Amino acid sequence: MRTKTILLSALLGALGSVSVMAQANVYSLNAVGYINVTIYPGYNIISCPLITSPDNTLNTLLPNTNGQYKHWDVYFFNPTNATPYSEEIGLASVWGGGGSEVIAPGVGIWLYNPSNTISTVTFVGTVPSSNTTTLYPASFNLISSAIPASGDLITNSLMLFSNGVKHDDVYTYNGSNASPYTEYIATGNNLSTNWPSGDPIVPFVGAGFWYFNDQATNNYWVQNYSVAQ
Repeated sequence: MRTKTILLSALLGALGSVSVMAQANVYSLNAVGYINVTIYPGYNIISCPLITSPDNTLNTLLPNTNGQYKHWDVYFFNPTNATPYSEEIGLASVWGGGGSEVIAPGVGIWLYNPSNTISTVTFVGTVPSSNTTTLYPASFNLISSAIPASGDLITNSLMLFSNGVKHDDVYTYNGSNASPYTEYIATGNNLSTNWPSGDPIVPFVGAGFWYFNDQATNNYWVQNYSVAQ
């Protein structure tokens, strides 16, 4: 699969998008727009690849002031902590843990939808510009693209994940599938030809996924993009 998608229609010419799912206006060199992320019943791995105002905290991205997310669960993963998972539960008018956790571009989260219906969450903000570098420690990381794009992690210039090594794993997740996980294992250091399951694919804009860093040191995902291109 050789696709790439970006959500902001103002960037069509520069990014060669094949589909448009949102609209944007361009002010100076900043692309400002919104993304809609489909939330299926049960568990979802999502992200916010935009810089939002006033911040990228849970309270800003998923405000629960009227109990919109009552009984919803959000799980954050930090591999550097002894207990890597932290949980936020939606109460009647707040998030039970305070809602101050930051969902920065490049970070993936688990979001549990307790209902039997599909929901949509909307994020509004600015597309990160210039070189975006996201650090991933050894072992498992819950991550995402730091810009609003989807597609092939090997051939898509916006999504290019070039720093992996042999035995690194990528696990994508789509809650709408009966078998939601797809695993990709690197069998050689030339990552463009050594993924037996095919190239790893980020299935939709705003998706998160698991990345297993088999290296003993930190790895980095560098995404080179500027609105001024």
